[in-house]
Amino acid sequence: MKTLLSLLAVAAAAGVFALDIQKFVSDAARSGADKAVIPEGVYRIKAPDQAADHLIFRNLNDFVIDCSGSTFIFESDFKTGLAFQGCRNLTFRNATLVNRIPPFAQGSIVRVSADCRQIDVKPHDGYSTEIAPGYVPNVLNVFDPVERRMKKNLKMVIYGVTEPVSPNLIRFHINENEIRPNTVFPGDMIVWRRHEGHEVAVQGCEKLKFTGVTIKNAKGAAVLEFGGEGGNYYNYTVTYAPAPEGAIQRPLLSGSADGFMSLGVKHGPTLENCLFEGLHDDAVNIASRLYFVLERSGNSIVIAAQHLVAYNGDEIGFYDFGLMKTGSARITSIEQLTDYQEPAEAYKYRSIAYPAPGAHPVYRLTFDRDTPAVQPGNYISNLSRHGDGFAVRNCTFKNKRGRGCLIRASGVIENNLFEDILGAAVDVMPEFYSFSEGPYTENLTVRNNVFRACNRGNCLSWTGTLNVYNWAGRYVPLGKHGEGHRNILIENNRFEYNDGPNIVLSTAEDVTIRNNRFIAPMTDRSLSSPVGGLDCDALIWAIHTRNLKLSGNTVQSPGPFLKKQFAAGPGVSVSGLADSIGKK
Repeated sequence: MKTLLSLLAVAAAAGVFALDIQKFVSDAARSGADKAVIPEGVYRIKAPDQAADHLIFRNLNDFVIDCSGSTFIFESDFKTGLAFQGCRNLTFRNATLVNRIPPFAQGSIVRVSADCRQIDVKPHDGYSTEIAPGYVPNVLNVFDPVERRMKKNLKMVIYGVTEPVSPNLIRFHINENEIRPNTVFPGDMIVWRRHEGHEVAVQGCEKLKFTGVTIKNAKGAAVLEFGGEGGNYYNYTVTYAPAPEGAIQRPLLSGSADGFMSLGVKHGPTLENCLFEGLHDDAVNIASRLYFVLERSGNSIVIAAQHLVAYNGDEIGFYDFGLMKTGSARITSIEQLTDYQEPAEAYKYRSIAYPAPGAHPVYRLTFDRDTPAVQPGNYISNLSRHGDGFAVRNCTFKNKRGRGCLIRASGVIENNLFEDILGAAVDVMPEFYSFSEGPYTENLTVRNNVFRACNRGNCLSWTGTLNVYNWAGRYVPLGKHGEGHRNILIENNRFEYNDGPNIVLSTAEDVTIRNNRFIAPMTDRSLSSPVGGLDCDALIWAIHTRNLKLSGNTVQSPGPFLKKQFAAGPGVSVSGLADSIGKK
């Protein structure tokens, strides 16, 4: 194996290196080496003024970047740390990546108004309070000052505007009904995101290995993979950084949004032995974008597309206003339209991702056959590129907001620990009218996991600990021929100390729930509510679900809020109730 090592004479005692890492790696690859070993040390890296990234590696194939013993400190605020573009069979390993400036801010509450519509906060020393222009959504999370954990049964708090009260005091104007009386107090700690983006970008790569890496103060998604053939492998940690310069208080978060996102990737990722703790949002999100239909004619449609990932031959699924898949076709051509006049009436069905005309580029897609009769305002998804075949194994998710896993692909979630999570441990659901990600999930196995103290403060009050569903202001009914979630297996999991419903199902068929243990469920109230008909007294609840099979599940030490082991709303066919859930 040819290896290029640094010949730079650097005083090891200094510990801080001036090596141009990007040039060093590029020179190694151009020389014909198949490996670059970064000299052990601490590297303070500033992004070029006009660049979006601190470091970017392009078109590296069959190559290893070994960073053992090295720490990269990214100095530039609001910019991605590390990007990989068009790489195949690249290994990046054993680095510690740290943002010098946390992408979030925090402080202590000094006043809560009587109507809970104002909160005055003294920012902690050493934390920047500058927020990226146009950043949304504006959310706060409240922490117990002793435990330094997000407070139970208190969802994220949405605020409108802020105003400086004094040089060391910020007033947050809280939206109506965001805070219940006697839940937030002076002395509580509070944290807010300043910006998102992503820390590590994996763009158009195949069989990349990202291993032994630790990320601290992650911007937005700690790792985002986008497009490409995929089949990438990840083994990394997202955890807390030390207190920033000039600060006494340690960070309350490890990152400002997700731990991992996969969008529009053909072959799903494998995540093994990862640690996701202290995150502000979902830990693992696997999906593709949904695209917004503007016009249909025969075998072509016009769409608005947020980050289009599509190629000739890809299979596209079409969805009607009932949010059911009505058919599919394969792309034969793609044309961007630069002067297309978007029909304003289509945006009656807008989403957060598609708010109004002009928000995104417009394309004409032509197919190998006439498309189903979709209409302006419908959505489509790329069924060829949404992370099918993913695996999440032997990972730990803990002490975080959002969800553990948000899934819209086939694959397996096994042998993981989900602990102390405000939202669901696992959500399997498309998002048509919110962030427009999907599609439905077919062929998913969730087994041998531990779900402990999840659903602690879920802002999605129609869900529980593990959910397979679709929600659009109601639980979405299955169509005549189904076309929702399909072939879901939930087996051999331990559900421990989870309040509210532990499993919620809708818009699904061929679901099997077997041999799970429910230990001390529903010992306290949760934020789950009967919206949409949810029975908050039930351990397992289903609606609009066909061919549900239950067997071999047991309950140990049930709490006082568990009144029913199973309950169902309309449109449910179920077998195995007689021996499906027993008490030990």
